[in-house]
Amino acid sequence: MEENKENNKVTIKEVAERAGVSVTTVSFILNGITDKCSAATRQKVLHAINILDYRPSRVARCFARGKSDNIILLADKHKTVLQQAESFCLVRMLGKALERHKLNLTIRTHLGAIYVDSADAIICAGTEEETFRKIAAENFVPLIAVDSRIHDELFFQVFQDFEAVMKAGQERFGGDFRVVLVDMYSESCKKEIREVCGEVTFLSDHGLGKVPKGNIVTVNESLMSLPELADREKLLVPAITEKRIDAILDCYNKAVKRETVASHVVRI
Repeated sequence: MEENKENNKVTIKEVAERAGVSVTTVSFILNGITDKCSAATRQKVLHAINILDYRPSRVARCFARGKSDNIILLADKHKTVLQQAESFCLVRMLGKALERHKLNLTIRTHLGAIYVDSADAIICAGTEEETFRKIAAENFVPLIAVDSRIHDELFFQVFQDFEAVMKAGQERFGGDFRVVLVDMYSESCKKEIREVCGEVTFLSDHGLGKVPKGNIVTVNESLMSLPELADREKLLVPAITEKRIDAILDCYNKAVKRETVASHVVRI
């Protein structure tokens, strides 16, 4: 016991053995699925969690009432000035929406230890699939991918409808335009964007000189007022909108309630 606490290597199997239940039962309880076991069994498992220090006691209290009202936004790709500007817009709009629903938003720029305590869900913005899957393997809360493409429809995923972006560009400029985006996306998501849009320029702070000549279509408001692009004709099809925030909240609500839906992939 003491060795486990000292090395912080208590496992879900040890919790199950201490409570005298199966690992599956412990998993159900950690995920808030209450119709699979009795109240007495649930209390035994929560007691074992506290005794073994598998979770901090404050998290066990959250499980005891079924909800922490906390959501983590992981934005580990957002390091350049342009990325930070776009990330701030997402944080501001998402934070306001969650506040209306009496939910708390915590911003994390990295998950060094991967394990997250006291959260009902994790929203991963632009996270690479390998990192996303590591986080999913270490946590017992729903994960929602934003501007990432996870090749597993078990997870809710929200990203831009670039077919609609291309249609808007064609209506404005005909075929005479290029798509220019702030580099906010996972590599697999960027691959899908290129499949829809053809040649795409993904910008960092040091890449402004690489912006192609001619008309520009973008989803990033931060590019619209850049002096370097002042002489260009630009069309904004905004990525961060109330509709998108509503879609993220809808995915969150369905995920925490474990609702069965036809598709977990939402394009806005």
